[in-house]
Amino acid sequence: MRSTETERLLRLRDVARLPAEVLVKRFEEDFGNLVTAAVADATRRLPVPVRRLLDGLEWHLDWADALVWAEGELQVSAERMALLGDARLRRVEGQLRQVRVRLHEARCVAADYRRQDRERLERGRLLTARATALSWLSKALPGEYAALFAARVAELDIPPLRRAAASRDVFDSIEQAVAHGCLQVTASPEVTALLELPDDIFRAAVADDVREQNARNVLLRHPLVLRRWHAGLARLCDLTVGPARASSATALARLPLDLAELPRQEAMQIINARRFFCAVQQRRLDCDRTVRTLMAEIVRRERTDPVNTARREAGGYARLRLAEAHPEAYARIREELRVYESEPGHLDPARLTSDERGALKARLLAELAGPDGDPAPHPSLAAPAPGPRPGPRAKPGGEGRPARDRPGPGQGRGSRPVPGPPARTPAGYPPFRTACRSAEPSR
Repeated sequence: MRSTETERLLRLRDVARLPAEVLVKRFEEDFGNLVTAAVADATRRLPVPVRRLLDGLEWHLDWADALVWAEGELQVSAERMALLGDARLRRVEGQLRQVRVRLHEARCVAADYRRQDRERLERGRLLTARATALSWLSKALPGEYAALFAARVAELDIPPLRRAAASRDVFDSIEQAVAHGCLQVTASPEVTALLELPDDIFRAAVADDVREQNARNVLLRHPLVLRRWHAGLARLCDLTVGPARASSATALARLPLDLAELPRQEAMQIINARRFFCAVQQRRLDCDRTVRTLMAEIVRRERTDPVNTARREAGGYARLRLAEAHPEAYARIREELRVYESEPGHLDPARLTSDERGALKARLLAELAGPDGDPAPHPSLAAPAPGPRPGPRAKPGGEGRPARDRPGPGQGRGSRPVPGPPARTPAGYPPFRTACRSAEPSR
């Protein structure tokens, strides 16, 4: 049994000579292999296909997760080696510095994927002049648009939206999605029993999951358990800050004392508490990632829901009828947008930036909406324009203070689905294995 487990574990020198498709199989066998590959990527030159595998769309979040785990293990190992006078200390400290540099790069890669996802959604919805003009016209004439939309909804007999209670947090959103059937999950007897545990016993189950790196408790990842799991991890961090001599509940930082001056037993207790603290931090990232994945799935299912799809189509129909009723106002918006087009009908995001879009939209809405909600006439059809309106009155004490840049109406940056690797089934979840064995003494 022991030899079989050893054969499954990669060593740092093995990573460079294995092809990417073989590495994927080894990652799925044991998460420790991914940790080893992440350390090898940070400390050695790897083939280009392997590096592309790690920072690619499918594995980049697992790669960052492995680097977080490796950082904690290497830091605590270096502290233990310093206490024991281990000759490998300098090498492990060098690996730790390289892993931290690569972890920063991995977080930048994840941020870049999220930015690309937002831009892809914006290109599909807002970066055509026609769609933008129709949307802004409906904002300028909300009363007429609402009447046209309601008439179309009634004509097609579209069911009304389910009005759920306002969500206080993402856990409310997930639990409401389960209650409304958006997420097809059920509370098994095991999940119900876990939720009914007292706080201290539940927290012990969370701690056991943290310690057992080779067998994750899949019940903690159930959508209805996520709130308690998140709270249990936060409580474990609070309880471990003192024994681990951590700087805060979210950061380990360096030891503020010299371990060599303490009795050996007390020093090893601090080392063990710091290792446990790092493991809890990794589990907190695991919990956050599970939440983000579920929220992305909820958003996707809501967008593909037949009722929501029908209401979006009714909204598009109402905007077209509104443009037919007010051709001058629609033409005015298209005329203003023309200078921002990279080609006919397509807006250039480099020209129409978020700030430019917000300012232009606010000005056009103010000009198109009359005192009774009617659009202002097109300049070519209007009577002589009145004199310029006075500017806004300056606030007291605001002389010389630059205005803040803020997005215009409808331009707030809401949450977007985050791309990531496919979810793993309970039976196929890769177990954890202690990382960087070649760089650590036996425990």
